[in-house]
Amino acid sequence: MQREIEIKVLDIIPEKLEQELIELGAEKIVEEKQVNYTFAPKNSEDFDTGYLRIRETYIEGKRESIELTFKEMKNSEDVRINNEFTTRIDSVTMMTQILDRIGVKIKYKGQKQRISYRYKGQRFDIDTWDKATYPHPYLEIEFTNQSKIDEILDDLGIDRDKVTTKSISDLISEL
Repeated sequence: MQREIEIKVLDIIPEKLEQELIELGAEKIVEEKQVNYTFAPKNSEDFDTGYLRIRETYIEGKRESIELTFKEMKNSEDVRINNEFTTRIDSVTMMTQILDRIGVKIKYKGQKQRISYRYKGQRFDIDTWDKATYPHPYLEIEFTNQSKIDEILDDLGIDRDKVTTKSISDLISEL
């Protein structure tokens, strides 16, 4: 299990934000394309405690991995905390069929471009989804420690009104 502490910053301009990170000395980690499949039980619109996701990751057009993750949400007021249970799988089709047979249906499928940086030991993901899934780019920051949040937001001059702890599913449902 991996614990994830994160926030999202909405209403960003990806190119401008990327330039700001570079000017601060951030190190580029990776640029990738992802195909994400999010699942929910047949008899429920939402998981109350989390959700299942299959993620295919492509780097320079080559599929790097397929992972199945259960994200157990442990939200707090200031940050989003998830316990992530992840395993690699080798077939989206087969895993989708298995989930379907046990009553877990695909809620949505979306593609996104992700550009990732590391700055002061924290991870910054600039996410741009396909327009049909979610039309607004955002920055997701994963923290190693909650005490870094204010320092990082101040370094980037981020308005606290643009910060949210909502999941992508929450953001999609608000459209």
